[in-house]
Amino acid sequence: MLTLSRPWSTVLAWSLVVLPVVLVGVFVWTSLHQAIAGWSRSEALQADVGQLTESLAEADAVHVRWMQARQLTAETLVELSDPARSREAFSERFGAFLSDLEAAGVATDQASGVGESVVTERVGELHAVWAGVAPVEVVLSILEDPRFRPLRVAEMSLVATGVPGDAEIILEFRQPYLIGAPE
Repeated sequence: MLTLSRPWSTVLAWSLVVLPVVLVGVFVWTSLHQAIAGWSRSEALQADVGQLTESLAEADAVHVRWMQARQLTAETLVELSDPARSREAFSERFGAFLSDLEAAGVATDQASGVGESVVTERVGELHAVWAGVAPVEVVLSILEDPRFRPLRVAEMSLVATGVPGDAEIILEFRQPYLIGAPE
């Protein structure tokens, strides 16, 4: 049997009693410290979630206002994402615009056909031009018709002809569309 002298046996006895108590104390203190830090992080994350939710709602409202300001509806977005449908709708609107001009007594013999160009590898653009001499009020009132809102005027040139109310007008219409899904 192993025997220790008096001072060493007392030290060993105290260390066997005190060391587990100290270890338990350190474990409890560390656990409490981590719990408090976790609770603080939880509170901070909840505040961040609330702020992000508010920001997301605000961004969504801004997006809706932007879409409404540009008269973009789900139907318009579907149209812009389908090249064939975009061409057909643009041609129909431009044709209807020319028909309304003719109905108002304005010549349409200087109208171009609908053209198409590639802007980027994912975006194409449809374009058409009408030029003629007409009363400005007539042309502008036709353009204000809700049917022609999607028909965007990219450029307008007005040159006075000397006849009151009439002007030589050049209108260029452009409409972008998506070419296709990325590979």
